[in-house]
Amino acid sequence: MEALAFYSNDGALQEHLETSLESLESHWPWLAQQVSVTWLCYEHSLVDQATQLSSEEFWALPVPGASRGGGKLRYPASVVKLVYMAALEAWYAHGLLWPTPELDQASRNMIHHSSNDATSYVVDVLSGTTSGPELSGDAYTTWQRQRQLVNQWLQEQDWPEWHQCNCCQKTWEDKPYGREQQFYGSQGQNRNRLSSDAVARLLHGVVAGEMISPVASTRMRQQLQRPLSLEARQADHENQVDGFLGAALPEGSQLWSKAGWTSTTRADVAYMEVPNRKPTLVAVLAEGLWSANEDQWLPQLMAKLLHAC
Repeated sequence: MEALAFYSNDGALQEHLETSLESLESHWPWLAQQVSVTWLCYEHSLVDQATQLSSEEFWALPVPGASRGGGKLRYPASVVKLVYMAALEAWYAHGLLWPTPELDQASRNMIHHSSNDATSYVVDVLSGTTSGPELSGDAYTTWQRQRQLVNQWLQEQDWPEWHQCNCCQKTWEDKPYGREQQFYGSQGQNRNRLSSDAVARLLHGVVAGEMISPVASTRMRQQLQRPLSLEARQADHENQVDGFLGAALPEGSQLWSKAGWTSTTRADVAYMEVPNRKPTLVAVLAEGLWSANEDQWLPQLMAKLLHAC
């Protein structure tokens, strides 16, 4: 694994991650090729850690971590909504947009309920585009350029983890149609792409209060926090806890996360504070039918990782 700007490889964590994955691979062999994991471990709570530091000081802080395939680009499913939430806060900060009740509701529903309708609206507002029939000529060229605005913002962050990532597509209940399919590509060649390293760094910045501003980070954390009580989870069958990393957490834990799931993908990025354990952040992106259909491998992976925190 190549060392990243914001975390360094820890030998003990790397060994534990490899051992944990190998243990799961004995039951689910597809894990060896279809899963990317980035795992960070902290001595103290990460919440608002950056608020008293300059950006340079914060990103220079040592963060022990480990990964397997952390730089590999994969389809992130609804985890991309974390990027769109952060972009919305960046647009507010730069005066490109102003918060409205409609946008606030859309952002909440995009994250808390993983609503694709809300995400479609947010992407339209961020880019100044709309879905519709196919386009041609200058109209399509302009439309494509507008839909790259989030990617342009990501590149301006100058994070090596964002290299070749792609966050310009909406998320769908069915599939894209019209100009959206035109833009997506007949073989999905322009689909969203992220790495577990990239989403780990984004959540790391949000939790610490470094992403956009402390106030913006607080708003984003409020949207990402997940109730872990059995009652709350039973009331919401799409709670983004059951079948994901948070399902392994014991009573009294706190969880901030964004999960994603399609017929061929299962993904989750989560920051967790667990009683009598060190705070930890785990990002997992997986592709393939097996990873999507099996809902126990992520909780089991998290349970194994918790033993080393």
